[in-house]
Amino acid sequence: MKGIIIAGGLGTRLRPLTYQRPKPLVPVANRPFLEYQVALLRKHGITDIVFATNYMAEQIEGHFGNGSRFGVKMQYAVEHEPLGTGGAIRNAAQLIPNSPVVVFNGDVLMDFDLREIVAFHQERHASATITLTEVPSPNPFGVLYLTPSGEVERWEEPTEELKKRLSLDRDIVPTGKDYINAGCYILERSCIDRIPVDTKVSIERDTYPQMIAARAGVYGYSAKGYWIDLGHAEQLLYATQAVLSGAVHTAAAGMSVGEGTTIAPTTWINGLTAIGKQCRIAGESRLENCIVMDNVTVGSNVRLYGIIVDENVVIEDEVVITGRGGGNSVPVIAAGSVLTRGTRLQL
Repeated sequence: MKGIIIAGGLGTRLRPLTYQRPKPLVPVANRPFLEYQVALLRKHGITDIVFATNYMAEQIEGHFGNGSRFGVKMQYAVEHEPLGTGGAIRNAAQLIPNSPVVVFNGDVLMDFDLREIVAFHQERHASATITLTEVPSPNPFGVLYLTPSGEVERWEEPTEELKKRLSLDRDIVPTGKDYINAGCYILERSCIDRIPVDTKVSIERDTYPQMIAARAGVYGYSAKGYWIDLGHAEQLLYATQAVLSGAVHTAAAGMSVGEGTTIAPTTWINGLTAIGKQCRIAGESRLENCIVMDNVTVGSNVRLYGIIVDENVVIEDEVVITGRGGGNSVPVIAAGSVLTRGTRLQL
């Protein structure tokens, strides 16, 4: 069994954090996000991995190299034009022929037991197994319905109207539970070979529906454990807090404070805040539920709550920034910004 990680997206929902780095390298608890996925694959004995890359592909390859530093063998399938999830899988699979694969979407943090999912897949002689996670309904995700044996009999995507309503009102009262695609697949070559070469294809919207209609061995497995989609700044903040609190059992350890950072003894920082490398934080400040990335300077008597601060930001004395901590309203201070003394923002 070998691994493919789809890591070529533009990360538009995480802008401005993805203007200078690809989404899979956005740090979660001071570790590029992709490192958690690589560590999870390695933990379960999958050490031959292909990254399917496109946007800022050179940064991903520059960070991971041949993979030896992470205890794996790494290859790169670069798309000159985005090929969609299915096309990316097909392109990457050409580097590891004749092998079934575990596929990760490059934007989900999880701690599922991959051996259990693979065992389920093999017991049913499946062509494709889609890992599922349970979420409250209504939700903006595609919902899967299974037969008693676990075969997928129906996949329903939400309407654009529902997606819009949910994005505007995140406090809708749940009406039940749904099984959704968790972005982790076990695929046999019989599934991969259905995807045309060098063609833009969505495995979720094109390949799987065709296979489900043909009863071609698509199964769903409801996994237990932590799962989050890192789509928005809000989810990035939640994922960081999950790593720091131990709510997600990662195979790679996160760090609350990076190397070379100095923090004045009179400053208070709570345990769900991550601070990057080479930061300087002056006295009498208070940081709560924040992400502060590398090379950030924070002055004295500063108050930061529920925000994300990108690299090389200067926050002068007596600045107060408060995020509401809900919906998609987590404030992001773009890289290189300067917030002058006394600035007040409540977002």
